Order: sequence, then structure tokens, then C-alpha cells
Amino acid sequence: MGFQLLAVSFLFSCCGWWERRIVHGREPPREYTLPMDEGAGIAVETVGLGKVYGGGTNRVRALEDVSLEFPDGEFAAIMGPSGSGKSTLLHILGALDRPSSGRVVVGGTELSGLSDRKLTLLRRERMGFVFQFFNLIPTLTAEENVLLPVLIAGGKPAKYSDRLDELVELVGLSDRRTHRPDELSGGEQQRVAIARALIKRPDIILADEPTGNLDSRTGSEVLGLLKESASRFDQTILMVTHDPRAAAAADRAVFLSDGKVVDEARNPDQDEILERIKTLESEA
Repeated sequence: MGFQLLAVSFLFSCCGWWERRIVHGREPPREYTLPMDEGAGIAVETVGLGKVYGGGTNRVRALEDVSLEFPDGEFAAIMGPSGSGKSTLLHILGALDRPSSGRVVVGGTELSGLSDRKLTLLRRERMGFVFQFFNLIPTLTAEENVLLPVLIAGGKPAKYSDRLDELVELVGLSDRRTHRPDELSGGEQQRVAIARALIKRPDIILADEPTGNLDSRTGSEVLGLLKESASRFDQTILMVTHDPRAAAAADRAVFLSDGKVVDEARNPDQDEILERIKTLESEA
């Protein structure tokens, strides 16, 4: 939920910025993030990452010495018991929060070297977000919701017409593109949200419980879309989930407990994941 609130706040603050620009007839100044290398095939890396909230008797260590690499094109699930730090990790990987110690490197650029403004630009240019509760704008059609990141960034929707057609077909909504959210099912709304996250060809997709409000069949379809996106567009998918079925769709599952990475599994099956989660919960 914390990831959702932070990201939604970011999304709607950007919407307000776009509306003010239109109303006052001003074009935003052209600004860019720091130069970004290919990062030797590593989309995101954390080195000795730590996060502490509060102080004194209220001090809480959410993450401790987390070092991970997520290669280009990997679909990774981040799992752990409640309070394990998985949401905090996703906040920091998505440049929505800063670590207390350690480093986060995105595409060869260390995030600690970026100002808040440049972090915002990095999110717009290199990241897409998929939430549990869809967070579509109710007054916009499906295709207008998909194009929202383009509008926020001051881009011209016409330049994305081919990309829009590709994504609408990919998510199976070619005949629903002019429908508003209240005219779509939950699964269709989540497909719109995935297309919205993909529209600007981000290098990294961060997903917070993307199947949490979906039935099993629709959830499987959404997971298939994420997996196909990672494969087709060479995008890195980082997904926080508590669902072993969802995690089994990933290339790798990373397990956290008490803010530390305690285990990993490559190409895990559902039973293996469930057993590891039960073990972690019994030890928590």
C-alpha cells in the first residue's frame, strides 16, 4: 500500500504539472538526467543497501546490507513475510525513496548523484509502474489512460500512435480502447495499466501486487503479459508479491526477511516458493 500511495502521489502531481502547463500555455524546459551507460547488461543494482526509519526507541531498520543485481530483461519476484522490507525495497528501486546507506545504480548511474528533479525525470524516462488498484483516470478512455505518461512528459501523442496500436493489441483491448474505466472489467483495467506502464518503452517496470485484485484466470493472463513484455521488449520486471502462483511466473524469486536477502530461487515452481515462504514465516 505504501508503494501505491507514493507512486500515485507522483503520478497525480505530474498530472497537475501537465494541466498547469496547458492552462498557462508554457512548454516545460528541456531537462535530462545524468548520462546513463548500458551498465554491462545490469538494469538495476543495489550495493550494501540499508534503510532506517525514525530514531531512538522508534528506530526501525527496514533494509540491511541488501546487494542485488537485476539483469536486462529479467522478470524478478520479490517476496517475504509482512514487514520483511520488500515494499521498502521497491520504493527505493523505483526512486520513490532514498536509502539510508549503500547505493542504487540504474543503467550505470548511481541515484545518489541525482537531485529530486532529476530523479523525477529518471522515473518518467526509464521506469513504468503497475499498481494493485489500477489507478486509471476515470474521465479518460482506455487509450487516453495508456497515453497519460506521454502527455505528462510533454510528448506528442501522434508520435506514439504505432506504439499505442501495438500495445492495445498486445493486451487484447483493440475493441475496448474508447471505453472508460467504469465500462471495463477489473482484468481489462489492469491490462490498460500495463499498457500505460509500457507506452514510453521504459527499461524497468515496477509492479506492486499486480494480480492482488484479480481472479486466478485473469491474474494468469496479466502475469503472461508481464512475462511477454520482459521477453519481447527486453525490459526488467520487478514485482513485489505474496502470491506463490504469481512468483512462479518469474525467472527468479528473491526472498527477504527482517530487511535482509535470505534466499533466491531460479525458475521456481509454485510448491517450492510456498515451502520457502512458510519456512520464513515460521522463523519470523
